[in-house]
Amino acid sequence: MPILALQPGSTVFVTGVNGLIGSHVADQLLARGYNVVGAVRDAKKNEWLAEYFAGKHHDAKFSLVTVLDITVEGCYDDLVKGCDAVMHVATVMPGPDPKTLIPSAITGSVNALTAAVKEPRIKRVVLTSSSVAAVWPNQEVKITIDQGTFNETAIKSFWDDSDKIDPMMKIFLAYTAIKTETEKACWEFVKKSNPGFVFNTVCPNVNFGEVLLPEKQGCPSTVHWAKTAYTGGPEFDISKKIIPPQWYIDTVDCALLHVGALIYDEVRNERLFGFARRFNWKDLVSIYKKIYPDKTFPEAPEGEDLTEVPNQRAEEVLSWVKGSGWKSLEDSVREMMPAIVGGTEGAGEARIRSELGMEK
Repeated sequence: MPILALQPGSTVFVTGVNGLIGSHVADQLLARGYNVVGAVRDAKKNEWLAEYFAGKHHDAKFSLVTVLDITVEGCYDDLVKGCDAVMHVATVMPGPDPKTLIPSAITGSVNALTAAVKEPRIKRVVLTSSSVAAVWPNQEVKITIDQGTFNETAIKSFWDDSDKIDPMMKIFLAYTAIKTETEKACWEFVKKSNPGFVFNTVCPNVNFGEVLLPEKQGCPSTVHWAKTAYTGGPEFDISKKIIPPQWYIDTVDCALLHVGALIYDEVRNERLFGFARRFNWKDLVSIYKKIYPDKTFPEAPEGEDLTEVPNQRAEEVLSWVKGSGWKSLEDSVREMMPAIVGGTEGAGEARIRSELGMEK
């Protein structure tokens, strides 16, 4: 077993702790005896998370802090004092004018790194990036990516104002540009500043799986994509059009990959590609049919993402944390069903629905 760079009892500062991945990251850290300080926009509104963790984890401490605006210089400086590591999960999401958000997203992440530089206790920093920071799914051409691959093509497409780009694709291109430019800026910051901490990034593809608290978190992020395939109708028509076959990763596996990137000394200056297996919409609907044989589901397209990904290292790190490799798509979908069937729509999903012209 690799040497621990971060011992249980250490305190980890986690941004975006109320989100799909951030909440799982905190949950898995607490389960392993690490203390967590979680940053959210409004600590009072997210007390439910502190209450949940207090009832579940008795050997580690969890607390919430408020960061109203991650783009404000020094916003993290005082909050990370006394912490031993930083897990920067939060991101700026596309809005009405996404082009203005790329500088904001970069600033928010660099603020976290700057705060970590100022706190000499901090030994490790992990950034949540995305698969699209490296590559966009491709069904026609086999593309092989590596540690140095960044999605320059998508960035160019995003900045192109011509009529060639489908308006509904703009939001996904905006997300791609935000994630790509942010990760590049963070690596550049680390290169120039030569900090006293180890920096790693996690680049996960589509997250399917358990939502920690569906009654509070709803059907967030890419779990909502899966819900459109369950419910069918106009929303699924849009999903089929703009979301191609690609790779998935289980939500808990994704969190554990973050944990591995944080705590193991052997993982240094790496991008861990969280790509478990390929999937398409037909795969997803076939599992729904297996779980609910009496329910009628929409027709779903096939297809395959031809991208070749160096995911072996990520699975190795994952196995150090959990003792096994990637969770299957079927297991992930089964664990996702409470959110799909019973989860309410969160604010983020409502905003995306509006921006894509999805009517309820």
